[in-house]
Amino acid sequence: MRISLALLLVLVLGGCGSESASDDVAAPPVTVTVTETTTETEPPPTEPEPEPGRGCSTSTIRTTLSEQELPQPVAEVRRAVWGAAIACDYEELERLALERGEGFTFSYGGGTSAAEHWRTLEQSGETPMRDLAAILSLPYTRNESGSYAWPTAYSEAPTDEAWQALVDAGLHTQAEVDAMRAGGSGYLGYRTAITADGDWQFFVAGD
Repeated sequence: MRISLALLLVLVLGGCGSESASDDVAAPPVTVTVTETTTETEPPPTEPEPEPGRGCSTSTIRTTLSEQELPQPVAEVRRAVWGAAIACDYEELERLALERGEGFTFSYGGGTSAAEHWRTLEQSGETPMRDLAAILSLPYTRNESGSYAWPTAYSEAPTDEAWQALVDAGLHTQAEVDAMRAGGSGYLGYRTAITADGDWQFFVAGD
């Protein structure tokens, strides 16, 4: 009985001293680094702003209309027509055409709507709006009825400078101008006129 008690004490004391040495050493602190991730959201693409006159023959024109010595009613209508031509605003052009006077000539081939006529020409690849804007930027003359008319080649005896202005403005090639001069028919390209009291009378080409 004594032997068993002594053995039991040895076992108990041995168990108390058998703790691992590693238990007495504090574990090193663990550093946790939190990395904040952000997701960059790209802004939605913006649509390009439409250019004036985009989609018609005036889309490449970047100019202003020079002032000319004209009666105020003529100057006002000239500027309004030029602005509508640059914008390819066919309805506004037709409104200006019919605003005063008894009629307006836009074609020798029939048709009842100037707006539809010009729109159809533009869609087919012709350039009436560019030509209208261009001739209104050239010097004017006075036609047989006394109206203010553009370009100066639209006269009974156009000068060499008047013919050359058509080529310089890109309205006609030199060959086209030479053909008109040689044919003796005078200028048959696009021309326009405004009366002294501001009636836009015609914008037409041909004979």
